Amino acid sequence: MRNRLIVSSILILAAVSAFAAEGPANRNFEATYIATIANIPPDAGVLSVWIPLPKTRSAQNISDVKIEPPYDWQRFREGEFGNEYAFARVPAPATGELMVRVHFVGSRGAVNAERVASVTPTRAELRRALQPDKMVTISPRIRHLADEITRGKTTRMDQAQAIYQYVVTNMKYDKTIPGWGNGDTERACDIRAGNCTDFHSLFISLARAKSIPARFVMGFPLPPADGTIKGYHCWAEFYVAGKGWIPVDASEASKSNDPAVRAFLFGNLPADRVEFTMGRDLKLTPATAEPLNFFIYPRVEANGKAVGAPTLQLEVHDQKSAPAVAGR
Repeated sequence: MRNRLIVSSILILAAVSAFAAEGPANRNFEATYIATIANIPPDAGVLSVWIPLPKTRSAQNISDVKIEPPYDWQRFREGEFGNEYAFARVPAPATGELMVRVHFVGSRGAVNAERVASVTPTRAELRRALQPDKMVTISPRIRHLADEITRGKTTRMDQAQAIYQYVVTNMKYDKTIPGWGNGDTERACDIRAGNCTDFHSLFISLARAKSIPARFVMGFPLPPADGTIKGYHCWAEFYVAGKGWIPVDASEASKSNDPAVRAFLFGNLPADRVEFTMGRDLKLTPATAEPLNFFIYPRVEANGKAVGAPTLQLEVHDQKSAPAVAGR
């Protein structure tokens, strides 16, 4: 046992050193979230548009949020997870394409396993983090698989780590097989391939099957310096009493053959990302036609039905002289 702990500590220290060499412990930046919604029927009339907004949490500060075009945007905070978003009614563009930009200033700190924010969630938060979602299932086979993976593990931390290692080892990052990206646990269990959404849906389902509260986090990676990111990234958090919400990034870990990197990304995150929203099956105000599977793309509806084909990118400009945010 003692030798295992020593080896684990050495791996984490090596990974910390590797990440420190690759990037700073804090990132300070200006960014623009750019959403382009194409294929909107010109005769759609008035559109209802919901746009996700980045939020301040213990590992990041967000300020100076500005939305363009300057429609009559209303700001809301979603009830279950505290997600922030904007809503407006917009005339359908004659071109069939709508572009929305969200400018903001951000500061992000690295997250350290030993310094996660030790908060006590409400009972409602814990209940929600144990419930299945439409696609994040807790089926009999998921329960059986979770039992097999965690056999002999008695603590929540050891069980979560065994689940993480299973997902990292058995899932393949692959966006060529149809159906990827929906965060469908049953598909992930069958195909064992997908993107970050699929990896972390499987992790969350397995954790919840062992009564470990877990939740889904959505955002963007940050480039090493100024640059444009064309696509979202997601990760997960699980809760251990007395420690707090502990992050994992199983999909990034799977891309590395370095045991130190894989060890690091259980409980630690470099400052290479910005968080936008949390949770699945989200219910917004005004109500969308159906709960959102997750919320990183804009939601556009006409006459109570989703319309358009959205694409995303995040433009990032480093601010090296800006004050740093403390990690958690």
